[in-house]
Amino acid sequence: MHAKPRLPILPYQLIADRDGAAAVEFALIFPVMFTLFMGSIEITNLMMANLKTTAATEAASDLLAQTRASANTSTKTTLDGYNAAAGMIMSPLSTTGLKLAFASITFDAAGTPSVAWHYEENSASAITTASLDSNTLRNLLENTTTPTSDSVVMVKATYVYSSPISFVLGTSYTFTDIAYNHPRYVPAVACTNCAVGG
Repeated sequence: MHAKPRLPILPYQLIADRDGAAAVEFALIFPVMFTLFMGSIEITNLMMANLKTTAATEAASDLLAQTRASANTSTKTTLDGYNAAAGMIMSPLSTTGLKLAFASITFDAAGTPSVAWHYEENSASAITTASLDSNTLRNLLENTTTPTSDSVVMVKATYVYSSPISFVLGTSYTFTDIAYNHPRYVPAVACTNCAVGG
């Protein structure tokens, strides 16, 4: 048997040849799809970290505002418990980047706010009278005719989120959130062993 002579492949035949087209298309599309997939995971985690920071701040502030009239005081130990509760809200994210600062804000007769006491967790920056947003706090006054009878508890959270992937986004992002609450059962929440003023 004689083998048929192989004819040369003409250019138009190469163009019309579809063998391996799917592999070539996959090779071209895969990097784009992989980047979109990894980016969507990173953005989802970033948004979750931001939302959980807000929820943790609100929860810690709400817990502090629920100080009972029978106790009328908080202690560093109590505030440590609120910090632990905020840490549970951050789960499954790492809590090592969570810093909480607690404070009680009182007002003078003119409605000017000042820090009555403050306490910081995990080396958070202290809340000071100079750092207060007076306009926001004045808007929180329930009784503007006698502001000295009003007070507000404040919790400021800072959370440093470190991406475990860092494929598309940067390596770390810092979120800051502030929550205010009026004490529910007492005129002003006291703290027996916290730093006074600020």
